[in-house]
Amino acid sequence: MKVTIGVLCCHYTNQAGEEDFRQIPGTVIVRRYPCSGHIEVADILKTFEEGAEAVLVAGCEKDKCHNLSGSLRAEKKVLGAQKILEEIGLEAERVRFAYLPRLDTGPFMAEVKKTFETALKIKSNS
Repeated sequence: MKVTIGVLCCHYTNQAGEEDFRQIPGTVIVRRYPCSGHIEVADILKTFEEGAEAVLVAGCEKDKCHNLSGSLRAEKKVLGAQKILEEIGLEAERVRFAYLPRLDTGPFMAEVKKTFETALKIKSNS
């Protein structure tokens, strides 16, 4: 079963590369932004249009955001995207937000794996 996930993240959140994403047995669409606060609900929904079954939005830890409140704005946009998904009959859990330590690939990849597992579960049940 082929599973695709999207990862929208702050440029400062991680430095994961192709080698890291090879751990995921599916397709990973990665988009990096100057700050997670620049990620819009439309960006999240577009990732679903491109074939993602689930989307992770990752930003810096709450009190360590490079742009002070970008992560908080991104979390609110994820909540908005979850409401839209519910309104159209899809599972809100398809999109999630994670506060992550800056430039630490380990926690970032753990969240990517959780998102993949969620996508796999959703696809298996449909």
